[in-house]
Amino acid sequence: MLHTELIAPVSELLERHRQERPDKVAYWDAARSVTYSQLASRTASIAAGFSSNGVREGDRIAIYLPNGVDWIEACFAGLRAGAVIVPISYDAAEAEIAYRPPTDYPMPIAAR
Repeated sequence: MLHTELIAPVSELLERHRQERPDKVAYWDAARSVTYSQLASRTASIAAGFSSNGVREGDRIAIYLPNGVDWIEACFAGLRAGAVIVPISYDAAEAEIAYRPPTDYPMPIAAR
């Protein structure tokens, strides 16, 4: 059975979860947790920051963060801004990080 109601933009899915279960924990890691309401608000705010700094639909954003809530927020915010997410393993060696396909323009990076 195909559940077509689940096929929607990330921003729509986040808003749907914010309305249906605002206080339920969406993600957690060793440092903190975030509810669906907080996740929707924070990712909208970060996405607005990406957009105001020139990120446009189809641009690439590299994410160089450890697995956790910060990574999820950066990823969903980039998707909300219409960007293509380029994950870079936080455990990668420097040479692995440096080896990336070349781009014709700079790529913003979400990192610590």
